[in-house]
Amino acid sequence: MGAGLALLVIQQRRGARVGIGDGGDTRLARAIRAHANFAENAPFAIASYILLALAGASATLIHVLGSAFLVARVVHAAGLSQQSGTSVGRVAGMAGSIFVLVVAAIELLIGAFG
Repeated sequence: MGAGLALLVIQQRRGARVGIGDGGDTRLARAIRAHANFAENAPFAIASYILLALAGASATLIHVLGSAFLVARVVHAAGLSQQSGTSVGRVAGMAGSIFVLVVAAIELLIGAFG
């Protein structure tokens, strides 16, 4: 997913002929934000899957959380690439991402203290 978003940034940069920043191009700015938002959130999700695995969580739980996170990030990126303001895709994508991280945190806390 990260590589796909990076390729979209590259494609937009080439089309807009912008090497650094967004050059005022709104499509490029949205592509940059979609990639950056993924890069800001993905490490926490990946770390939570690793911690869950080390804590003995079921593979099914980890796969469900990972799949839900992937879907949420795709929905978020699609929503952001369509418009700069609030959109259903952006809200649903962030809500899904936060939900996955909260469920993982709760599972880790239960495992640590339960």
